[in-house]
Amino acid sequence: MSPTLRIGTALTDGIDRLNTRGGLTLALVIAALQVVMQVALNSLFDDLLAPSLPPEAASAYPLALPLPASVSGVVALLALAVTFVVTIVAMRAVYADIDEVPTAEHTRRLGRTALVLIVVSVITTVAITVGFVFLVFPGIFLMVCLIFAQLAVVIEDRGVVASLKRSWSLTAGNRIRLFVLGVVVVIVGSVVGGAFGLLGIVSPVVGNILSAAVTGFVSLFSIAVLVSAYRQLADADPAEPVSHADLAG
Repeated sequence: MSPTLRIGTALTDGIDRLNTRGGLTLALVIAALQVVMQVALNSLFDDLLAPSLPPEAASAYPLALPLPASVSGVVALLALAVTFVVTIVAMRAVYADIDEVPTAEHTRRLGRTALVLIVVSVITTVAITVGFVFLVFPGIFLMVCLIFAQLAVVIEDRGVVASLKRSWSLTAGNRIRLFVLGVVVVIVGSVVGGAFGLLGIVSPVVGNILSAAVTGFVSLFSIAVLVSAYRQLADADPAEPVSHADLAG
């Protein structure tokens, strides 16, 4: 019999994980990366599109710096790559030893993990997108069923196929609860992000910077809640040892 996901516990545990030295450190790092990303993208689009925009749209990119597109593009890609690595570390830290960030456990096999995670992310994104094309519901169903696939890669060192199977197995019996949990997280993120976004009315620069920073905090909160839900279900259904064949695939 599948264990029952405790939604309230997942939310409170996620908040508790953020309310630690390691959680705050990770949140600040991710928030800073989000700000850098927004500045780079604003600069890139401003350099590429500003000449074709009407005068009244001159403030469309308030965080833009006078950088050539080649430089801002490279900065954006670097920020994206670093954010990807930090996300892996954050998932592992939230799962265990968040007060010590980073540790050797958090950074183990980063190259292999990143490659598998990219493949899994592409597969799940394509599957969910196709599902949404077909009357929406299949997309929602697949999104819930595959919600733990990335965590299976990052925390359990699963391969591509094994991580998808692991997520499908862990979500069985709790898919409605996981959907509700996801809706709650989205609502919280939207409310918090929207509240800070209103500052853009007063100052576009300040509003955009705060929105980017808040996005970083909300992102880590989402990770923490998801990891908490994963821990509840995975602890009741321990994974079998990872074989060498699984690591390869």
